[in-house]
Amino acid sequence: MDDGEGLPIPRILIIEDNPEMAELMRNMLSPVRCQIQDARSGEEALDLMRQEAEAGRETDLILLDIMMPEMDGYEVIARLKADPLLKKTSVIMTTALDSINDKTLGLGMGADDYITKPFDPQELLARIDAVMRVRRSEKALLRRNQELAALIEISRVVTSSLDMDEVLEATIKGIREILQVEAGSLVLVDEEADRLVFRTTFTPEQGWVAGRTIEPGKGIVGYVVQTGETKLANDVDLDPHFSAEVDEEAGLTARAILCVPLAIRDRVIGAIAVINKLNGAFTNQDRELLQAMAASVAVAVENANLYSELADFAEELERSQAQLVQAEKMAAIGRLAASIAHEINNPLQAIHNTLHLSLHKGLEADKRLHYTSLAQAEVQRLIEIVQRMLDFYRPSRGGAEPTDINSILENVLALAQKRLEHGNVRVHTQLSPDLPPAPMVADQITQVFLNVIINAIEAMPSGGDLDLETALSKDGEWALVRFHDTGSGMSAEEIANLFEPFYTTKADGTGLGLAISYGIVERHGGMIDVSSQPGQGTTFVVQLPMRPAEA
Repeated sequence: MDDGEGLPIPRILIIEDNPEMAELMRNMLSPVRCQIQDARSGEEALDLMRQEAEAGRETDLILLDIMMPEMDGYEVIARLKADPLLKKTSVIMTTALDSINDKTLGLGMGADDYITKPFDPQELLARIDAVMRVRRSEKALLRRNQELAALIEISRVVTSSLDMDEVLEATIKGIREILQVEAGSLVLVDEEADRLVFRTTFTPEQGWVAGRTIEPGKGIVGYVVQTGETKLANDVDLDPHFSAEVDEEAGLTARAILCVPLAIRDRVIGAIAVINKLNGAFTNQDRELLQAMAASVAVAVENANLYSELADFAEELERSQAQLVQAEKMAAIGRLAASIAHEINNPLQAIHNTLHLSLHKGLEADKRLHYTSLAQAEVQRLIEIVQRMLDFYRPSRGGAEPTDINSILENVLALAQKRLEHGNVRVHTQLSPDLPPAPMVADQITQVFLNVIINAIEAMPSGGDLDLETALSKDGEWALVRFHDTGSGMSAEEIANLFEPFYTTKADGTGLGLAISYGIVERHGGMIDVSSQPGQGTTFVVQLPMRPAEA
């Protein structure tokens, strides 16, 4: 029960040892909308007030007789103001004492006013009204400050998280505490399914539940989402849009509902509904407060949706990039296919010949052993060729680990050995023996080096020289890998477009190899530098950090 302004109706305690006087004062208070109790002594009054306060029922005003046996009114005031639970209670002294000292003593101890017996009923009501107006103002200000603080806290919580479920649960929890309601729900529009989804609901019987759906336009909630209008119904039985099936939660009978839309740029994306206020009826102040909360929540929900979509897009992009990198690995293997096939064919032919010779009936034992040993060596050679191909082909797994760059280069040269031989390319290496391991994803950097070497081979169709060099930068921060070929070189325009996706000067090229290589090195926190002139060859320098790149 409230006073019409969203505040509980005042509770007044009459402390009077004279029963007839107490009854008279009750009658005088009949025009006042309040709850009245009485006590015959100060001790009884203090015990009663503590019980009420512990039960959450605050005594707003006491009419206190000063002249009482055992504990007089002054001691009651002193003990009242010393008690943290009771000290905010207003006090009007009712006394037959007429001296200034008697009156000012009580006022000095914390009483709000006094009235001298015998008193006129109108004077008593006027003094009560004056004290209660001040108290109501203080309570209204306190409540407004609490609501503002709670609103700020809800705004902080819902805007500090991009997790949708966390945002919605924090919203309903905060709203229930501020508005003091039995239950609350947050409903969102599912445009694909053409349904309204109860994303989060709290009731005393069920706790947190979610997932229930309703048709658009059904019940008060559906009406609010459909029209974008706030709905306040303190008696749902009189509201034509109310539907118990839609608007009530399991185990809860709705008596009153306040529902406000969640809107973003004139587009309604859902609604917040609260059911059954605990301390009276919903007020216009409740409506304004919930609308203010809904504005912050709508923005937070939209941000969470956008973040979720962005995260999905980023995940899809990452998958696509991984597939593209893998596809380019296959393309690189394809560019080596002829030489790899030749490299595999040689040991197969050798195995075939040695096995054929070892099966000759008149062959001596030591010769047979020699041929089988040769076959075994060729099988081991095949295993190494296939293993190198598999290590390169497998998709990347795990993160960067300290890796020996010289070993990666040697593995790449072994993988491309036959291609280099067939292209009459002479390889000259100058690998720094003091180069420390650098953090990297080994198979990805293998792919970069292989792409650069294949490009160098293809830039020297009549053969040439390929110089490979590794070194540590002077400041010790970078591992430097230098590739220099004596091929046809490139123009300034070709260099400017070299790392652009799908840019190629070859009839059968994809234009992805160097673009993907550039992206791999960049994600490692490194860079690729290119210098070239037509007819004077090309130099690639790959720089990789010696410390892990920041995410």
